[in-house]
Amino acid sequence: MRKFILTLSFVWLYSFILSAQTPIVFNGNDLSSYVNQEVVFNQTLHVCGHYYHNLYLSYERLRQPEETAIIGTPEYINDSIQCANGIITVYLPNVLTDTVRLGSTVSNLIGTVTDARRVTVYGRPPFNNNNRPTVSPNIGDARLVICAANLQYYCPEWEGTYGAESNEEFATQHLKLMKALGNINADIYAVAEIQDGLTALQSITNGLNAQTAPNRYAYINDNNTQTTTYTKVGFIYRTDKVSPVLELGLPNTTYSFKKRQYVQAFIENTTQERFILSMNHFKAKDGTGSASTNAARMANAECLVDFLDEKLSSNYYQDSDILILGDLNCSTMEEPIRYLIENGYENQLQVHAPNEYSYVYDDCVLYLDHVLTSPSMSSQITGAMPYHVNADESYKFSYSYGDTTLYRYADHDPIVVGLKLSSGIDTTESRVSTPLIEQSKVWSRPGIIIVESNSPATITVYNLLGSTVAMRNGIYHTEIGIPQGLYLVRVNRETFKVWVAK
Repeated sequence: MRKFILTLSFVWLYSFILSAQTPIVFNGNDLSSYVNQEVVFNQTLHVCGHYYHNLYLSYERLRQPEETAIIGTPEYINDSIQCANGIITVYLPNVLTDTVRLGSTVSNLIGTVTDARRVTVYGRPPFNNNNRPTVSPNIGDARLVICAANLQYYCPEWEGTYGAESNEEFATQHLKLMKALGNINADIYAVAEIQDGLTALQSITNGLNAQTAPNRYAYINDNNTQTTTYTKVGFIYRTDKVSPVLELGLPNTTYSFKKRQYVQAFIENTTQERFILSMNHFKAKDGTGSASTNAARMANAECLVDFLDEKLSSNYYQDSDILILGDLNCSTMEEPIRYLIENGYENQLQVHAPNEYSYVYDDCVLYLDHVLTSPSMSSQITGAMPYHVNADESYKFSYSYGDTTLYRYADHDPIVVGLKLSSGIDTTESRVSTPLIEQSKVWSRPGIIIVESNSPATITVYNLLGSTVAMRNGIYHTEIGIPQGLYLVRVNRETFKVWVAK
C-alpha cells in the first residue's frame, strides 16, 4: 500500500514539474525566443551524436544528404539545410554522454534553453530504445549466409602499423572480432581493411576454426605474402558449404587498389550452383567532402564494371550471378553507386533495408557499405541487412579501452546477406521451365539452342551483357547455332537461362 502511495506521489510530482515548464516542439526551428526559460519538449527526441557531456538530439534520426539526393540538386541543398538545422546540443553536466547509445530516444525532456540551439539538462533523463542487438538480422530463408565487413584488423608485427598498439590490445581486438563473427555465423566472410600479407587472414581463419571445428574455415590465398602497413580485402569461407573455383580476379591493377578489389567465383557444395563474389574497398574520403576524392571512387567503379563485363562476355565464370559487396566509401545517391546501377546492378539494401544504415558521420546515418547484384542474381537474394553492432556504439567500447564484448569491434556495421541459389539449369540438356503455365520449351545440345512453342513466337537470344545475338519471328520450332556459353532466351513473354556446351 505504501509503495502504491509513493508511486502515485511520484507521478503527481512529475506531472506538477511538467506543468511548470513551457511546452515546445523542436522541428529544426531556432530556440532563441526561449532563452533562459525552462521548457519541456512535448515529443520524442533521438540521440544522433555525443561528445563528453554533450548530446546531439533531433526530432528524427537524420540521414546524410548524399543518401537522399544527388549532390548539387535543389533536393540536396534542402536536405543539407535540414540536417544542419535539425540538431540541438543538450549539455548534461552530470552525465558522461558516451554511455548513451546512438539511436536512443528520450521523451518529454526538461531543460533550460541557453542559446538558439543549446539546452542544459540536470540529472540523467530516462533513455529508451537503447537495447543492443544480440542476434544477427533476419535475412529470410537463406541457404548461404554472406557477411561483408570492414574490420580495421592489423596484427602488431610491423613497425608503424595501424590498429592495435600492443599485443595486449590486439588480443582484446581479436577476442571482440571472434565474438562478432561467431555471432553472425556466416558461410563466407568478405572482409575489408585487413593487413597486407597473410598474417591477418590466417589469424581470423584460425580464430574461427578454434571456436567451431578444425579446418571448417579457409581463406583465399591471394599470393600476397609480404606483410606491410598496407590494407587489402580478402575472403574466408566455410569449406563444407562452398568451394572456390577459377582464379582470384583483380579488377584494378593500379598499385593503390590492386589488393582492394577482388573477385572470386564460388560453388555451393550441395547444389553445385555457382556465383561470383566481388569484394571492394573504394577510395576513402578525406574530410573535405565528396568532390576531392570522387574521381578515385569512380575509377574503382569503372574498373570493376569493365572487369566483370569482360569476364561475362568471354563466359569465363560460366554464370552471370554476381554479388558486389564492400566498403565503397560513398553514399547511396553518389556517382559511383549510380554508375553501378546504370550498368545494370541492383542496390539490394534499397530493396531490403532502405531506411537502415551502416555508418554514422557528423550525427547523420548513411550507407558506406553496399550490396549490389546482377539481374540474374537479384531473385536469389533472400535478404540484406546491416547488423548494428558498431556504428551506434561509443568509441569507449573499442578494444583500446579494454572492452571485450562483440560491440564496436570497428566503426562500420557489418552487412549480412542471404542467398538461395537457383539457376534452374540442367547442364546435360539445359532445358529450363520457369513459367507457371508452360507455353514453350527451351533446351540445348552442343553448339545449338532449341526452341519449341505452342504458338507463333518471337524468339530473342541475349548474351550475358544484354546484347542480342539471335532473333527469330513467328515460328513454332527453331534450332539456333551458337558458341559455347550461358544465354538468356526470351520466347514471347517467357524467359529462360540456357547453358550451351561446345
